[in-house]
Amino acid sequence: MNEKQELIDKLTGIRSSRKSYYSELSAMVEEMRKQNMQLEVINQLTQIHVNKSWEEVSTYIASRLSLVLRFDRFVLTLLDGSDLYFYIALLEHEDWACRLVKRRMPDASFMTLADFEKLLLKEIPDHYGTSVSLINQMGRVIGFLTLLTRTHVSYTAKELQFYKGVGEHVRVSIENILLFKDVSEKVKIEAQLIQSAKLAALGEMAAGIAHELNSPLTAILGNVQLLKRTINEGRPGKMLADIYQCGLRSKKIIQNLLAFSRQEEYQFESIHPCDVVEDTLSLVGYQLSVSGITVRKHTDVTLPPIKGSRHQIEQVLVNLLLNARDAVQRKANAEIVIGTRLVQLERDYLSIYVRDNGVGIEQQHLARIFNPFFTTKEKTKGTGLGLSVSLGIAESHGGKLVVDSKAGEYSEFSLLLPIPDHEGGDKE
Repeated sequence: MNEKQELIDKLTGIRSSRKSYYSELSAMVEEMRKQNMQLEVINQLTQIHVNKSWEEVSTYIASRLSLVLRFDRFVLTLLDGSDLYFYIALLEHEDWACRLVKRRMPDASFMTLADFEKLLLKEIPDHYGTSVSLINQMGRVIGFLTLLTRTHVSYTAKELQFYKGVGEHVRVSIENILLFKDVSEKVKIEAQLIQSAKLAALGEMAAGIAHELNSPLTAILGNVQLLKRTINEGRPGKMLADIYQCGLRSKKIIQNLLAFSRQEEYQFESIHPCDVVEDTLSLVGYQLSVSGITVRKHTDVTLPPIKGSRHQIEQVLVNLLLNARDAVQRKANAEIVIGTRLVQLERDYLSIYVRDNGVGIEQQHLARIFNPFFTTKEKTKGTGLGLSVSLGIAESHGGKLVVDSKAGEYSEFSLLLPIPDHEGGDKE
């Protein structure tokens, strides 16, 4: 009752002088405005979408908190085992931007709030930090929220209470995001396993068909050779020669297909890059040509041979060519170039490159394209494993797989393989 009477007195100014009445009323209106704004911010923080990236979550929280609290930088810190991920948001040209800093700490899961603030100020010196812990329902710390200021700011008791309430709402949102990501990843992996099983079955069928075709093809080649002994002049002789050459080409394609489908421990051998390019095009060249794609070959026969597994290198090139095919599907003048050249970095590398004039790769995706299961293709067109496996093959050869791309214009993938020295071993 006393509080109600006090509020009436302040609104009416019965017990106040004219000057104090207006100042008290203004202060009360300002306080009510702050409280309404805080409630609105908390309501907005409960609407964080579960499919947002952590960078987006950090900048969103920072943009909302900046409406009611003073700070220069905002940090969302997440704990994952022994790893700490600092998502640091700051205002740049009226927009919030975020950068990620990752640190490994042996006892991160047992870190106290005081320990965390000391660690953070080592990462971002010359700032004052005000943090709250994010503690899940099991009592385990999953992260921290931190307001950083260049000068010391004394937050009021009400502001600190509001900030702790924000921490609780954000903690719920983070747990929901983690749960969503976990379920999504499991569903994605299950779908990829199903797709991998289909591809394995398809490979087995292709190998069986290749074996079946080998027998009649051998008979065709043998009979044509017999006919060529008696008919080698005029148009019939020329037709038999063409049949024989086409038969040899078909036999080579089948041999390459069988070799490509085998699962075995690959042996390194001396390989000429031009031969690998030719064998790869014999496998997928027809698919590219019937898709209306112009394929250009720029190989240098003067380049030295390399040491490697022919079939593994072919696997990388097949994957790069098929990716290029998908990238140029909607281009009127679709073109793919495959070639070889010498590249000098910290040492000499042989580059076998595939370049297309397709859709290119967005800048934000370049850092992730070699991650397992990451793909920008439609669900039915990509598994997200091709580039990851190709990178592993390149590294197992002591080489690299690099990409140069501009969205909407081109992509070029280069398989870099070390060139052996004159003594037969690799250069140091």
